[in-house]
Amino acid sequence: MEYLAGGSLTDVVTETCMDEGQIAAVCREITPEQSKRSTMVGTPYWMAPEVVTRKAYGPKVDIWSLGIMAIEMVEGEPPYLNENPLRALYLIATNGTPELQNPERLSAVFRDFLNRCLEMDVDRRGSAKELLQHPFLKLAKPLSSLTPLIIAAKEAIKNSSR
Repeated sequence: MEYLAGGSLTDVVTETCMDEGQIAAVCREITPEQSKRSTMVGTPYWMAPEVVTRKAYGPKVDIWSLGIMAIEMVEGEPPYLNENPLRALYLIATNGTPELQNPERLSAVFRDFLNRCLEMDVDRRGSAKELLQHPFLKLAKPLSSLTPLIIAAKEAIKNSSR
């Protein structure tokens, strides 16, 4: 995203997990001249409305995708996953911020974080720098706590393929 050396990522997909070498290779290919785009690239269900409508866009499309991934983590799938991709694109472009299935079950601080990520007005949508200061992220455990979880997940995948 915005804090990766070299620029922003256009597509955030939870099914793909890159290791550091792959991330470095992608970052080397991104130049400052590529910071504003108007092409439609990515997986439809995670696309920001400005990408779908082919408006010029910048790093905040990644913030939208982050919000969609957060919904996916809570609800088990991104909005419109049961729709075919073209219908999903139409719904993203016309419906605005997706509705949560059970918003009352989520904390107020998490709902506010989602609202900042999924703001339709790009100028009002949170930036990575702003969201890093959000109270929801302040509740997060240290990054070092992820290492054992990643190792365990890789082991589980390796063991399940045997």
